[in-house]
Amino acid sequence: MAAAPGALVLIPALGLVYVASQFYRATNAVIAPDLMRELGLSSDAMGTLTGAFFFAFALAQIPVGVLLDRYGPRRTNVGLLLVAVAGALVFAASTSLAGLALGRILLGIGSSGVLMGSIMIFARWFPPDRLASAISVMVAIGAGGIILATWPLALAVEAFGWRAAFVGAAAVTAALVLPLLLFVRDGPPGWRPEGGATQSLWGILRELPRVWQIPSIRYFFAIQLCTLSAVLTILGLWGGPYLADIHGLDAVGRGRILLAMSVASICGNLSYGPLDRILDTRKGLVLGGGAVTVGVLACLAAIPGPPLWLATLLFMALAYAGSITIILQTHSRGLMPDRMAGRGLALLNMSTMLGVALGQTVSGVVVGAFPAIDGAYPEAAYRSVFAYLAIVLMLGLLAYTRVPDVRPSDQRAGRISPGGRR
Repeated sequence: MAAAPGALVLIPALGLVYVASQFYRATNAVIAPDLMRELGLSSDAMGTLTGAFFFAFALAQIPVGVLLDRYGPRRTNVGLLLVAVAGALVFAASTSLAGLALGRILLGIGSSGVLMGSIMIFARWFPPDRLASAISVMVAIGAGGIILATWPLALAVEAFGWRAAFVGAAAVTAALVLPLLLFVRDGPPGWRPEGGATQSLWGILRELPRVWQIPSIRYFFAIQLCTLSAVLTILGLWGGPYLADIHGLDAVGRGRILLAMSVASICGNLSYGPLDRILDTRKGLVLGGGAVTVGVLACLAAIPGPPLWLATLLFMALAYAGSITIILQTHSRGLMPDRMAGRGLALLNMSTMLGVALGQTVSGVVVGAFPAIDGAYPEAAYRSVFAYLAIVLMLGLLAYTRVPDVRPSDQRAGRISPGGRR
């Protein structure tokens, strides 16, 4: 089965929009030492500040899911991107923890609908067995935002300061509205909502409790609390301070290592997408990638004083193996009816971002439990964070073993309906 005519242009268009979301969620790893020094922020405050983006992102998911189902992904995300612009400007202008947190909250809300909206659109334009590949390429393009948040952001901060860098980011985010308006449509020509008409807002709200009754959604909720958190707690927060405190790297040096980690994440996303068709399994990919991620975190926790080259390789392996979120989203989408896709995917995205927020906040408490010496935290603090992330992810994978597989071959043959029924 081929994609609908015009579908391929959606991938770069939505990928460019996703750049903003990926950029903002990862910026604090590079600028954390500057913020801590300039504003006198503690490790606990940095964990809370970084987690504010993800708490806001997570809590926005239910209303955003309603908006996606009622008004469509295109219109919803145009409005949300403008909220992100406001958040970047507030962050750039702030001189207190409260102001920075407000900026991060607005950025989290503004970024909260891009991935779920894109999955909804792709599910209408692409056949089910091609969905993971389309999403993986889009996410790989969007991961350019993570790259921009590493070495390029470090260079911009060094040249202009972090405040000017965020003003520039706000301008670029505003420009990203154009691809949505020019190239994106909610469905292909002739597409109609399930049942022939869009549900009323009251009907959508009335059905909210039924989202929790979608098959296996509880187990997806549990695993998605852990997956992205395992990567972004390092890439988006503690990777930079770890490289500064343990290996003595400056902002540009830290940026280079985090850039390598980001590239590994992109390669992971590009690999997992086609592998679900090649291996004809989604559950197997998630369990395999998750097991490797747990193993890498265990190595980081167990090896005392790893040389920089080994730490870099382990960071890259973590980012590559841990890029299983897209396969999880594709797997869960195969078990959802179309009319509830926005709310169902939003609920699981809430779990993902809530997990990141909790991971970053708890990790700040873990690091803060160790006394800093001359402003630097000991290696034991970071090894404790790695161990914590490994244990939590292992528990999530155990819950996920209860989920039935949704094989691309079954979807191609029509043996599984859009709601996951065989």
